[in-house]
Amino acid sequence: MKKLWHSLTILLFAACLSGCIGQGQAGVPPVLFGGEMHNSNASTPASIDASMDLAAALKFNAVLAPVYWELTEPRPGDFDFSLVDHLLKAAEERDLYLGLLWFGSWKNGESSYPPLWIRSDTGTYFHAEDPDGNPTTTISPFCLAAQEADARAFKALMAHLRKADRHHRVRAVQIENECGVFLERDLCPAAQKAWTEGGWDTDTLALAPQRFMAEACARYIDAIAAAGKSVNGNVPLFTNAWLADDNARYGSYPNGGPRLAVLDVWKKTATHLDWLSPDIYRRGFAALCSAYADGQPLFIPETRCEAGRYYYAIGEARATGVFAFGYEEYHDDPHYVQECRVFSELVPMLGRDYPTHGFFREEGVDAPDGTVSFPFGTYTFDVHYIAGEKNAHGLFIQTGENEFIAAGVGAWVTFRTDGDRKCSLASCEELYGGEVVQVLNGDETAHDNLLFLRGRLYQQDAVAPDGETIPAAMYGLSSQRRFRKDAQARFKVSGIYRIKLLQK
Repeated sequence: MKKLWHSLTILLFAACLSGCIGQGQAGVPPVLFGGEMHNSNASTPASIDASMDLAAALKFNAVLAPVYWELTEPRPGDFDFSLVDHLLKAAEERDLYLGLLWFGSWKNGESSYPPLWIRSDTGTYFHAEDPDGNPTTTISPFCLAAQEADARAFKALMAHLRKADRHHRVRAVQIENECGVFLERDLCPAAQKAWTEGGWDTDTLALAPQRFMAEACARYIDAIAAAGKSVNGNVPLFTNAWLADDNARYGSYPNGGPRLAVLDVWKKTATHLDWLSPDIYRRGFAALCSAYADGQPLFIPETRCEAGRYYYAIGEARATGVFAFGYEEYHDDPHYVQECRVFSELVPMLGRDYPTHGFFREEGVDAPDGTVSFPFGTYTFDVHYIAGEKNAHGLFIQTGENEFIAAGVGAWVTFRTDGDRKCSLASCEELYGGEVVQVLNGDETAHDNLLFLRGRLYQQDAVAPDGETIPAAMYGLSSQRRFRKDAQARFKVSGIYRIKLLQK
């Protein structure tokens, strides 16, 4: 039954993404990539439009945007969905898809987004308490009144989406954000009663407090998810985890969310959620992708604004969605801006039936000049990182028996077949906007022996001593760069190549 549930959730997301649920829509992208808005950027129509304009300029196909409980239900039962409607309108005008983030009872382990009538009545909507009996800034997951109020508000949101989202722009909804309390466990009277009655006080496991809090948070959010699905079952629902370092002390992260140590508790308890997502900022990106892709869709709502994370998560870990948090801050970062625009050219090629692999050299985790290998049928691709290249990343898509799309920068690739027999490049074309801009051969491919991911060069025109402008060519870096450490500072981003292999 458990395997069946996991399979059905993956199929549900794939169906929703391809437009099979509801009326559907042609041209829905095979994967979602983009950014998550800054926390307050969905609070006015003007800030929504500004963030959406940037997302369109970066060539994203989707954006995650908050929906704030305090602005949605300013008075009990009085709902205002005008900001949600503006999000839908802004996304449609820019041909963007949406994931909505319900900032309800919790956001980053705090309770600052419930409406004032909730926050001011701490008797009815009581908070978690510390060992000294002091209330924290976080609503207790054992507060049934808060859970019921949150569920009613979320149910109203989902019912509104069913009517208002006529073109199915919303592809997923996140319930809460990084839930939990900054304590080993909640010690309010209701929590103490649950601790004793549940037999947790006799549990000898070291993780008992974490599992106790995980079960409480999962039960709370599952009730909200059930309320939402009762009026709108067409949109996948999920929640996300603040991933603390393994040796992090209690109080430095919100305890109770779907962290790896308690993922099994969440999967067992929150049965109305379609998957559980990681917010990945800590080291070990590849390992965390693998852990959260086990038996469920991998959907990353928050990570750093580093393009390599898109390439690896989608190309290697088969993520269905990857979003960089606070992309607005990076509007003038030339590497991030250009990498996003390059990646947008790859998205149409990422059909889910194509075999893919991806790589991302994470500083402090992977060797600066190491090698990683990928199997493609009878072929093996050996990717060699260029020493000193901080931004090495890329992906490969097999489009035919001997044909591939390769993209990336900061590495060179050699090829072999079964039995470690070498093979060569039959052809190598560099693509820009889907068009061939160069045919690489000879020295540029070490005489057909390797693919050099030299990337795209964006060079400035020069001014000669006589004042004449000397135009710069966009493509002018040879394969010899892999031997020249002084050339690594050149401004470059991923290139896209179409290659054919010839077995020797």
